[in-house]
Amino acid sequence: MDLRCDLILLSWNNLPLTQACLESLVACTATPCRLILVDNGSEPDARAFLASVTPRGAIREVVLLQNERNEGFPRGMNRGLRASRAPYACLLNNDLRFTPGWLEEMLAVAQAHPDVGLVNPASNTFGHRPPKGMSSAEYLARLRRRHGEYSEVGMSIGFCLLIKREVLERVGLLSEEVERAFFEDEDFSLRAQAAGFRCVVAEGAYVHHEEHASVRHVPEREALFARNQRWCDRRWGKRLRIVWPRFQAPAPGSQELQAWLEQLLSWARRRNHVYVLSPLPAAMDAAALFRSAGLHHHSDVHWRPVPARAVRLAAAGQILKRRKKPFDIIVAPDARWASAMGALAWWHRATVVPESDLEQLTTVWKAKSRSPS
Repeated sequence: MDLRCDLILLSWNNLPLTQACLESLVACTATPCRLILVDNGSEPDARAFLASVTPRGAIREVVLLQNERNEGFPRGMNRGLRASRAPYACLLNNDLRFTPGWLEEMLAVAQAHPDVGLVNPASNTFGHRPPKGMSSAEYLARLRRRHGEYSEVGMSIGFCLLIKREVLERVGLLSEEVERAFFEDEDFSLRAQAAGFRCVVAEGAYVHHEEHASVRHVPEREALFARNQRWCDRRWGKRLRIVWPRFQAPAPGSQELQAWLEQLLSWARRRNHVYVLSPLPAAMDAAALFRSAGLHHHSDVHWRPVPARAVRLAAAGQILKRRKKPFDIIVAPDARWASAMGALAWWHRATVVPESDLEQLTTVWKAKSRSPS
C-alpha cells in the first residue's frame, strides 16, 4: 500500500487522553495514512486498548509496536521512525486534539517549498489562541483562510511534527543521548537547519496540545529539563540575545533591506534571539516588511519599533532599561553610537560590536555561546 504519510503516535498510560486523541485523529484526517502506535510500557488497560485499534477512515493501516518499559520520547519515536516508509512521517503526542485539514495543510506547505524540512501546525503551544470576544469556530475559520502561509521558527516542537523523508535520510533520527525527554526536538531542528532545511509553522493548520501531559507529574521533571538543556548547550552553544538597532526606517522591497533581513535570519537560525530596535515604515509591521523583501518572518527575530525622532536615544533607552534577561551582544550601526554604548557597558554588560565588522560579531558570538561550530 503506497501511503503518503506515516503517523507515529507515542503512548504512555493516560488512556482517556489517548482514546480522545485517536477519535479526533480519525475524525479530522483526510489523507490516506498508516498509523504506527508506539507504546512505552503502559499499564495493561492501555495496552489492551491499543491492541484493539483498527483501520478507520483515512487510517488505512495500523501497526502496534509494544515496548516493555518506558523508553522515553526519543527512543520511542525512533522505533516508529524506523518502521516508517512513507515520504512523510508525522510525530504525534497522545494528548492532541485535531481540526479538519490539519495534516493536509502541513503537507501542502512542505510540498510547496523544497527547503522546508520540518513543519508544525499552529497551536496553543505557539501561543495561537482566539482574541478576546472571538469564538473558537470563528478563530479556526480565520486560520483556515491562511492556506499555504507559514512562518519560520528557530526550532520545531515534537508534539506534532511533520518530517520530510529527505531530512531523515540526511540527518538521521532523534538523538538518543537525550535522557527521556526535552531538547531532542531542538537538537533535531538544529541538525536539520545545519543541513539546509528550514523549520516552519503552517499557519492554516491547527492542533490543540494538552502540554506536558505525559511528564507533568514526573517528580524529577525540572532536574531532567536542566540536565538536557546543559547537554544541548554543550552541543550547540548557549542561546544568546543579540540586539541590532537601525536608525532609519528600511525601504520596503529594497536590495539593502533584503540583505540586512537575510543577515538577521542567519543569526536567528544559529540558536539566537535577535532583537531589532528600529522605526518601521508607515502602516507596516515586521511581517509585512519581510514579505516586501520576498522573505518570511522568523519567530526569533523580535522587532521592537522605536520612534524615528531621537532614535539613537530611544534605542539606548530600550537596552539600558532591560534588566531581566539582558542582552549579550549589541550590534552598533555607527561608530559614535558604538562608543557611547561601550562607555555604558558597566550598566548593560553586553559586548558592543560594530555592524561593519561581522567577523568580530562571529568571534564574540562563539566566545559567549561557547558554540563548537
